[in-house]
Amino acid sequence: MKKILSKSLLTISILFSTMILGAQNTPPSCVITAPHCNAYFMEGTDITIRAYASDLGGTFTGGQVTKVEFLIDDVKIGDTSEATSNTFTYIWTEVTAGTYRITARATDNEDAVFTSAGVIITVGSAEVQSIGISAGRGKYLANIIPNSVRGDFNTYWNGATAENSCKWGSVEGSRDVMNWGAADKAYNHALNNHLCFRYHALAWGSQYPSWIKSLTPTEFQEEMEEYMVAVADRYPLIDQVDVLNENMYLYSWNGEEHAAGTPYFRAGLGGPGDTGYDWAIWLFEKARFYFPNAKLVINDFELVTNTSGRNEILDLVKVLRDRGLIDGFGTQSHYFNVDGISASNLQNALNSMAGSGVPVYVTELDHKGKDQNESSQLSAYKTTFPVYWNHPAVAGITLWGYVEGATWTAGTGILNSNGSERSAMSWLKSYMSDQPDLGFPFTAGSSANIDGMQKAIDNRMISVYPNPVTSGKVFVESISGEEIKAIEVFDLNGTLLRALTPNQSKIEVEVSSLTGGVYFVRMHTEGATESKMIVIQ
Repeated sequence: MKKILSKSLLTISILFSTMILGAQNTPPSCVITAPHCNAYFMEGTDITIRAYASDLGGTFTGGQVTKVEFLIDDVKIGDTSEATSNTFTYIWTEVTAGTYRITARATDNEDAVFTSAGVIITVGSAEVQSIGISAGRGKYLANIIPNSVRGDFNTYWNGATAENSCKWGSVEGSRDVMNWGAADKAYNHALNNHLCFRYHALAWGSQYPSWIKSLTPTEFQEEMEEYMVAVADRYPLIDQVDVLNENMYLYSWNGEEHAAGTPYFRAGLGGPGDTGYDWAIWLFEKARFYFPNAKLVINDFELVTNTSGRNEILDLVKVLRDRGLIDGFGTQSHYFNVDGISASNLQNALNSMAGSGVPVYVTELDHKGKDQNESSQLSAYKTTFPVYWNHPAVAGITLWGYVEGATWTAGTGILNSNGSERSAMSWLKSYMSDQPDLGFPFTAGSSANIDGMQKAIDNRMISVYPNPVTSGKVFVESISGEEIKAIEVFDLNGTLLRALTPNQSKIEVEVSSLTGGVYFVRMHTEGATESKMIVIQ
């Protein structure tokens, strides 16, 4: 039987938003960026929970998030008032076996409260398998699955998006006749390997069923809702869903719709109404109801190069933020927008996107390079990827294909058709290897992994104390007396904050300028490298 969102629930949502806006305060955002839905952990280890929370992005932006509480199956386990670049972190220690639903609840300085979408995780007795080149590096690095899964997929990637098979036209080309075959392959691979899965997409004015053109608005809404119900029932562990894809049209590069069929969705889902975006509000309200454990994302291209177009999408986000209906700002970042962009211009564009108040997801990255050859492609990745990866608002990155001859357009693959690595892939592997080990995702967990990159926890060569740090100073000491060659301090985003070359066995590290929170200290001796998590109070 079809589930329908009741009028009373819609009324409550509208009243809530009206009360908040009447008090001139947009509710804070709150989005769990780690772990992802469907993540797996080994019992007895620690789980790093990260929540992105901000008062930016809505009509009223003068507030400040003062506290984030962390809940397991609606029971509070802890809270924190300390954040690094809008990310609040809690370490859930020595977790026992089971299946859990994690949520986070943000409160701002005017006592407005917002609770995140849920994240479902599993904790069991088996060891965690290291998957993808970003394992342990703090963010997922994903790719697409077309009609089948390559044998090397998990070698490189730890997240998945179906290339075409989850689009409405692929699923329901004939009305009420559902084709899930290829979509099942993509989702089941993610499900069985505990990968992050993005559903792409619900509403998109391209690759939609042709039969929607003749529907009345009432019929359109009924069919759209039925489609959402079918997706939610079949794929319960989606981490993110692109609710609306390619909506830009007022300020696009050519003054035309990004997706030619979007007017069918605007008219069919209720039209502009009083807000100018009533149809989008309807769409996201339904998505929030049917996907309570998925992050709701708006996705588009041209966002890194077109300031007016980006502001057009941010205006829509503002309406959704006021109502607590959006969790992610998706930037596709295809080659035709990002080849040739400077690192500084990209950084500025991402800063602007972060003004949405929700995490930024890079959803469809690919490069050909300005000269469209292997060397130029490598140069493009070297320019853009570190900017994306290190930006504190970017929660994860998806590349749009990786095998030359099997991507949507020639020249974007980073493997040759025979499976050998092109220069961009070799560099990407090396770059990820050089990033600090933050203990997630797809590693054994904080207690087993952060304390020893090469040494077991019971055989540590380095001591860091006191921990927690209360005096603004921390000592790093080699237990064996061996010289410590280098010390690095990173925040939870992997940003390097301190770099020292002591060349002695014990050193006092000044950390008083760092705000309270969780950090990582990485130490290098002649024969080993270790990382240690510290808490600064």
